[in-house]
Amino acid sequence: MDNINSAPEVNNNFYEKYNPQIRAVVTRILNGAGKSQDIDDCVNTVYLELIEKLRQYNEMRGSLATFVAVVARSAALDYCRSNLRRTGELIGDDKIDFLTEPVEIENNIEFQMLVESILEKLNERENILFTFRYLLFYSPEEIAKIFKIKRNAVDGRLNRLRKKVKKLLIKGGVIL
Repeated sequence: MDNINSAPEVNNNFYEKYNPQIRAVVTRILNGAGKSQDIDDCVNTVYLELIEKLRQYNEMRGSLATFVAVVARSAALDYCRSNLRRTGELIGDDKIDFLTEPVEIENNIEFQMLVESILEKLNERENILFTFRYLLFYSPEEIAKIFKIKRNAVDGRLNRLRKKVKKLLIKGGVIL
């Protein structure tokens, strides 16, 4: 059942609810861009994409919050790549690893489904770590501070998580 007819609208309520999440995702990815204008431009791009893509949202495939995060993540990574082509400078490069590189999938809906299927297969602790690191782009230092654990412990958990996610992706037929 497709929810095209009841697609959410980008209105004031939507803005109030999701703007902090969108801005956080974009800011974390564009960290190092040095200009608040870059972040504002990218956030505006996210809203333009959401206006077009909300018709594709289907609540049966996952939460609206995940859909919004995926669109914001994709727009911010595209902004980084565009800046690289335009200026030769990669912004936010310390955030880019195998989970932030483009994956061979057709669109954001498929990526959202992929993320949701990964999250379903992770335990609660892994789910939280995955969300903080790869959807919200918190740095390992920030994660260590938030959860009051040592940076080395975060690095170890992230390493194990990446191996597990990589196996899940390969098992699901995604080529890395």
